[in-house]
Amino acid sequence: MAISEDNYVTHGLHGAVGKEFVFKRVNGKTQVSNYPDRSQVTYSKEQTKLQGIFTRASAYASDLINDPEKRAAFKVGAGKSVYHAAIAAYMAKHAGKITVKKLDISSYLEDIRLNIRQKKAIKYLSKNRNISNAKYQKLGDVSKPTATRDLQELVRLNIITPPATRGAGAHYTLMIRQQEMGSTPE
Repeated sequence: MAISEDNYVTHGLHGAVGKEFVFKRVNGKTQVSNYPDRSQVTYSKEQTKLQGIFTRASAYASDLINDPEKRAAFKVGAGKSVYHAAIAAYMAKHAGKITVKKLDISSYLEDIRLNIRQKKAIKYLSKNRNISNAKYQKLGDVSKPTATRDLQELVRLNIITPPATRGAGAHYTLMIRQQEMGSTPE
């Protein structure tokens, strides 16, 4: 991966060039990397089911916008496109709720090494995908340094995963949620 800072030619460039390489903007810098190889990715039954539903939703939305009568009859909220509103309506009707296994966090909640704020964060993470330092500060009513120390301790104890990025975009994920998805960091 190459990083370009202050280069006139690549400044602000993003997107793929064929299937060869990709330009990305990260923290004000342009990064160039190989086009991602997704040939080894295997999808779960739920993901495959949702992909099929989304394919049918896209076809439904295309049919709707190409038929003037259907398009006129379809109700759209202010600031929304007919196409995206149609996809959302189809997905809401056909996808339903995906059943998610309840996470067993009882061992974490009984751990005497954890303080009340950390246990509260674990409960939050069992219901939500991730947590940021700012969210932890609000949740525990603590300062930024205290939140950082608490989160770093949870990382050290292998309860949450360290964030992939640093700074304002850093989000922590519950380790057992990562294991359930099959993407535990090596």
